[in-house]
Amino acid sequence: MNPLKISLTITCLLLSLLGIGQNNPIELYRTGNSNFKSGNYEKAIANYTELMETVDKKIVQKNCYINRGLSYDRLQKYDLAIADFTEAIQLDSTDMASFIDRGLSRMHAGYLEKAKTDYNYVVNKNNNSKMMESALYWLARIHYSQGKFKEVIKNCDQYFAINSKDPELYFIRGTANDMLGDFKQSIKDYSKAIELKPTYVQAIANRGTAKINLLTTNGNLQPNKKDTKSACQDLKRAKALGDDVIDDLIYIYCDRKETKKRN
Repeated sequence: MNPLKISLTITCLLLSLLGIGQNNPIELYRTGNSNFKSGNYEKAIANYTELMETVDKKIVQKNCYINRGLSYDRLQKYDLAIADFTEAIQLDSTDMASFIDRGLSRMHAGYLEKAKTDYNYVVNKNNNSKMMESALYWLARIHYSQGKFKEVIKNCDQYFAINSKDPELYFIRGTANDMLGDFKQSIKDYSKAIELKPTYVQAIANRGTAKINLLTTNGNLQPNKKDTKSACQDLKRAKALGDDVIDDLIYIYCDRKETKKRN
């Protein structure tokens, strides 16, 4: 999941293997890591398995389970990955990253409720802000896929207490507010996403659409050109950035009005 986490795992484990006084375990682990980074996951699995059979130190076993689990996940052998992450958790239940890794494999396998259990555990523990950030991100994504938009907003609110500079999460909260019909708030969320990422085409398009929705849901079923000016600026900018999905909205609320006026 996280390249930084993998590199930290490698460093710690090599130090432990050096204390054994054997060359073969060190070479096995280095070879396994090299195979993993090269995408040779089957070979990496064989390397980590052999190392676990060679060295019974707890830290070695734990890290081999983690990296073998990551390898199984890349091969879409999710149940095997989940089993390895579970073994790693049993060896060290204080490592929140293993709960995130298992949650991802559970997500990939379609076990969404079990994935949420892992992520909620990390959030409730509240002892590692980086892992909490990751857990809240995935909870928001899962809840959005389940149509639980109020939960999405709660997850995003917690997330922003840790990281307030993520345009994607503002976009996700914006779409959740859209689905709940709170267009004023969704416009604010999209605006924040655009502030952080000025060429965020989906946010620009969605903000324009939300502005139209705000007008029409407030009873202005046939807004005039002045009313739709701001929305049309967003829609046309999104079009210029490559979004063709909003062509109909531009025609109905922007171009067609201009054509009528010229005629």
